[in-house]
Amino acid sequence: MFEAVIFDLDGVIVDSEPLHHRAIRETFAPHGIRIFDEELQAYMGVPSRIVIQDLAELHDLDVGISALSEEHKSHLRTLYAESIPISGALELLEAVNASDLKLGLASSTDRDLIEVVLERLALNGFFNAVVSGEEVEHPKPMPDIYLEAARRLECEPRGCTAVEDSQAGVQSAKGAGMRCIGFRSPHSLGQDIGQADVIVEDLWELDLDRLKEM
Repeated sequence: MFEAVIFDLDGVIVDSEPLHHRAIRETFAPHGIRIFDEELQAYMGVPSRIVIQDLAELHDLDVGISALSEEHKSHLRTLYAESIPISGALELLEAVNASDLKLGLASSTDRDLIEVVLERLALNGFFNAVVSGEEVEHPKPMPDIYLEAARRLECEPRGCTAVEDSQAGVQSAKGAGMRCIGFRSPHSLGQDIGQADVIVEDLWELDLDRLKEM
């Protein structure tokens, strides 16, 4: 039985991938390191702390990861406060929220940053369950975050449909035993989301009837 829709945040609800890239660049620039977007494409859907650690090791940066993470979070918090929604996202969320389906959010982003976005987009109280990447043991592409979202929603994973735009996110949702809609967002170029059950180019392609058909 179809019980719930669980959304990713970055690249699905909010147009934030450019913000993540900018925050990473601004974090490493004072240390004399230039980070290119091409380096960051492989990290879509991956928690920022892992991205920072990998890049610091790759560029032999002798700075504590905790300090770098705090610098990055400060930049991202400022940028998130001006974030804008993906076209069609708010309308789809409103439709699901008004239905008999449960609504979940499963994002690799830290909880305090998620709250900044929800406040910015007036989405506080929309979701029956919100799970951040720091609240589970293993990040996407492992299934932990989606399994935890289903648990909090009190739904079986097979009764949930996830909406994802990254390879790691699709793998996470499918690994949890959920149906998955792959969204080719404007910034998910190069992401292999072929494992998704359905792929859409625009969130306006989705409505309640189509979700239930899936």
